[in-house]
Amino acid sequence: MSQKIIVFGEILLRLSPPNHLKVFKSKTFEAHYGGAEANVGASLALMGCDVNVVTALPQNELGASAESEMLSYNMKTNIIRQGERIGIYYFEQGASERPGRVIYDRNNSSFSLLKKGMIDWKSIFKEAKWFHWSGITPALSQDLADVCEEALIIASEMGLTISADLNYRPTLWNYGKKANEIMPNLIQYCDVLLGGIDDSENCLAIQTNEEDSFETVYKNWQDKHPKLKTIVSTLRYDANASSNTIGAVLWNNSKLYRAKEYKISHIIDRIGAGDAFMAGLIYGLIKLPEEPQKTVEYALAASCLKHSIAGDINLASAEDITALMNGSTGGRVIR
Repeated sequence: MSQKIIVFGEILLRLSPPNHLKVFKSKTFEAHYGGAEANVGASLALMGCDVNVVTALPQNELGASAESEMLSYNMKTNIIRQGERIGIYYFEQGASERPGRVIYDRNNSSFSLLKKGMIDWKSIFKEAKWFHWSGITPALSQDLADVCEEALIIASEMGLTISADLNYRPTLWNYGKKANEIMPNLIQYCDVLLGGIDDSENCLAIQTNEEDSFETVYKNWQDKHPKLKTIVSTLRYDANASSNTIGAVLWNNSKLYRAKEYKISHIIDRIGAGDAFMAGLIYGLIKLPEEPQKTVEYALAASCLKHSIAGDINLASAEDITALMNGSTGGRVIR
């Protein structure tokens, strides 16, 4: 696939206690690199796409290590070197009825210091066809919301297809603005949107009623943001930290497509499952532009496989995902 894809977001160092230990009693931590947008980019690169990640990192060993990790997935990098620290988050893996827990330590990170004018978007978007971002970045500061808007205006002017994951994280919106004060202005530039019905009021300032159907909600979103062509939601049922049933719906050309559901037991790691879905969605929309049913099936199969893979990034190949989508299940050994 020759289409050049740009992803923009913070690369984070993830520290997790081993063996489902709790943070406050753990003496050791397993390290992974990730971040919502980088996860999408890495997964797409592993599927064979031409991907470039745009971010900021410190000029030190951790910054070099994070870049090396991104390069190992065959992504290219555009990195602003500034500041003194990489953003960190601690992830405490849940089990059964004990939920997982995330603790952020990303204030004053290199990425958080970005401001308008620091990134040459016109140069970065040259020859690119797709731009992906998420609601995590504008949640961090007004400056980063402004950088997102700067990128979106230029990407739109240059004719790129633009996708976004709402990725609503209430704990991150703490600089005096609510998500629904910032996000609607940014979503107006988007062609593809991943988000849940419960995000409607929190992120888009669009009220919903409990009895509203997917079709009704998505129609309201499109009425407010007419550039949107494709809207997608992932679904979770019967969920605890160890076992989920997942599904997904896709809205395109006023028609709703529903993927077959997966019952997932013995979850290894659900961090990044939504990013795996987003990568599968972008891959499907590029490779199968006239087949929305296959696209949502592919995206959900990608998300399903991520639950079995440790770390933030989905390491499944396009062949792995296609095999599951086509019914290769049961966990048999491939010989």
